[in-house]
Amino acid sequence: MTIPQTPHEWLLEIERAAKDAAKTKPFALLTGTLLTDSKLFHLAPLVALKFRGIRLPSEKRDELIETVLASYVVNADGGASSGLPDLKANPMIAFSLCYVATHLVLELVSDEQAQAILSACEKRWTVA
Repeated sequence: MTIPQTPHEWLLEIERAAKDAAKTKPFALLTGTLLTDSKLFHLAPLVALKFRGIRLPSEKRDELIETVLASYVVNADGGASSGLPDLKANPMIAFSLCYVATHLVLELVSDEQAQAILSACEKRWTVA
């Protein structure tokens, strides 16, 4: 899948990616795990790799996931320091952050592109 070029294209892809991640909910129940919308951000790095057709050795994949999820932890409470709303109250923003962060870590987008994408996501999915 080609990398989106505009924030609008990113919004569409992120929506598709979140829907793809949500398809795993019934399977999570089989393992005794309740996977809610607020926890889908955990799957964003894996969906990003899937959508980009990138296969990484397990060690590199785990390192990527750890780095991306660390960005969630740093930004989870929102506020002036992160520039994002409260991620715990905004599952789509949380998923978007992790999805875009995956692309940033893989150097598929620049810092400036990531900021523009996340700004568009915030405008679209911020809970009033």
